[in-house]
Amino acid sequence: MQNDMRILARSGWFARQPARLRDALLAKARISDVAAGQWVYGTGDALNGLYGVLEGSVHLLMTMPDGEARLIDIVQAGQLFGQAAHFGGGPRLVTAIAGEPSRLLHVPDRALAEIARSEPDVWRSFTALLYSQLSGALQLAAASIHLSPPERIAARLAILAAGADTVTVTQAQLAELTGLSRKTVNIHLRLLEHQKIIATRYRAIAVLDRARLQQHSGAFADRKS
Repeated sequence: MQNDMRILARSGWFARQPARLRDALLAKARISDVAAGQWVYGTGDALNGLYGVLEGSVHLLMTMPDGEARLIDIVQAGQLFGQAAHFGGGPRLVTAIAGEPSRLLHVPDRALAEIARSEPDVWRSFTALLYSQLSGALQLAAASIHLSPPERIAARLAILAAGADTVTVTQAQLAELTGLSRKTVNIHLRLLEHQKIIATRYRAIAVLDRARLQQHSGAFADRKS
């Protein structure tokens, strides 16, 4: 439990919650190991609570009008995703799939309702989490429209790397996340690496200088909850 607490503390939202609420969430959580490529949930599924990545990563995919699923985000270890049915709004909008062997935390809706009996502020806290997720989505939309390719790449990396020093992402995936070609991404990653801001690894990118990375991102700060 203490190790899980340390990992989730990378999430700004989780770290800001009162200790008793953090303890209650962990006490009600289910921990599961999932294989690479295993579905966590699919588009159209009912909302069923909060998820957190303890190890590994989870890919979020959006089904486009042409029926093709496109990668829109990669949830890294220490980050949260998912929504509670308490807020309504319809079924899941994205599909969540383990990007690698991963260890996930899940607090289902029934457990959230039980927590709310003694901690009624849990719903207010979740409203703040949803607002943070919406704000992040709008920032990414603005970045894709207004930032130059190198700024867009730096912004995406800064966002993915929130709370961690290494991002689990390939250059092809980063190209898909930024709407750029792999060749363009490769060129600008090499430039960032030459400046010792990042270091490319096998299927991962290490952030060596977070402050300078954010400076290269057109002033976009990290937004992960």
